[in-house]
Amino acid sequence: MENAITILYLITSTNVGGTEKALLELIRRIDRKRFKIYVCSVKKPGAFAKAFAVEADGFYSLMLSEGGGLVAIGNFIIALVRLIKLIRMVSPTILHCLLFRANILGRFAGRIAQVPIIISSIRVIESQRVKQLIDRFTAPLTTHYLAVSNAVRDYTIQHVRIKPSKIVTIYNGINCIRELRETPSLRTMLNLASDDVLLGVVGRLHKQKGHIVLLNALPIIHSRAPHTHVVFCGAGDEKERLKQATKNLGLEKHVHFLGLVEDAYLMLSQMDIVIVPSLWEGMPNVILEAMAAGQPVVASHIAGIDEVVVDGVTGLLFRPGDPQALAEAILKLINNKILLRQMGGAAWERVQRKFQINVTVKQTEDYYCRLLNRNRAGCSNAQGG
Repeated sequence: MENAITILYLITSTNVGGTEKALLELIRRIDRKRFKIYVCSVKKPGAFAKAFAVEADGFYSLMLSEGGGLVAIGNFIIALVRLIKLIRMVSPTILHCLLFRANILGRFAGRIAQVPIIISSIRVIESQRVKQLIDRFTAPLTTHYLAVSNAVRDYTIQHVRIKPSKIVTIYNGINCIRELRETPSLRTMLNLASDDVLLGVVGRLHKQKGHIVLLNALPIIHSRAPHTHVVFCGAGDEKERLKQATKNLGLEKHVHFLGLVEDAYLMLSQMDIVIVPSLWEGMPNVILEAMAAGQPVVASHIAGIDEVVVDGVTGLLFRPGDPQALAEAILKLINNKILLRQMGGAAWERVQRKFQINVTVKQTEDYYCRLLNRNRAGCSNAQGG
């Protein structure tokens, strides 16, 4: 590792989430003869912190506390000072930042500490105007951008106002080779009959994810398919609101909240249809997980998702925020088992062909080397030991 390129990944949190999982899968597979890896979380260590500590050459946390107003400004300055000290200690050639807070902190700290390459990884089409303005204001501090989909790339060029040459797209990848192991039967756990239809949603319980749209669609679905159940796997600040909505709709016996699950893939593989009713996204990992499990996906027709789901082939897309359109799409699959199986098979084939994790890792490694202009000399030398 004498000639290895040192990379410091700065991520907002190490809680359970798509971005956190994607980074963990990346550093597990990146060539350690070529790259020395450090990871730092902005917030206090979360559920994935131990895994990051095992996989990286070093794991750190800025221990940023929550707060508003002057408290938030003070906490930001404290975290900034800590990050600058860490950068000077680790001395990375590349500072790769993921998620909003990490992107903003990393830009300031990276410039002050004179990191040669500062990458902002943009993983969602941001809907909040304040965040858009902050992103645009601090954009000159970033040397390069990495987008998770072409839709995110186009959004960043237009709204953050950067040159197209400054940003590239690398899709998320999924580990399509899974170890088979015993897992509790979801249907047994929920006391469901073999002919009950199980709709599954996996992800944070957050307004962005559009769970309420599915709940509002369920009465329409029940009018024609009363044996339909919904299971939510995940935690978040919308949980109580969703539970209250479930109660108001009289659906308590048909809606199940499981909280965080250890292995989403094993849960997804037991569902009949995976639902992704997000209101805005970048490129949700859960769709790739579902496709790898051979499950059809019914998802919002929004930018980013339509680069993964082929409407009418690997799943169905519906108008975002429209319960009636969502219900009709779900009923189409419930009432056509042959189509459901065909879409599941097509989804599996597409993820195998286009979204393999090894492809993502290789593209990311090559991207780093291009940025350093070391693809012939430094990178090849490091690869050879």
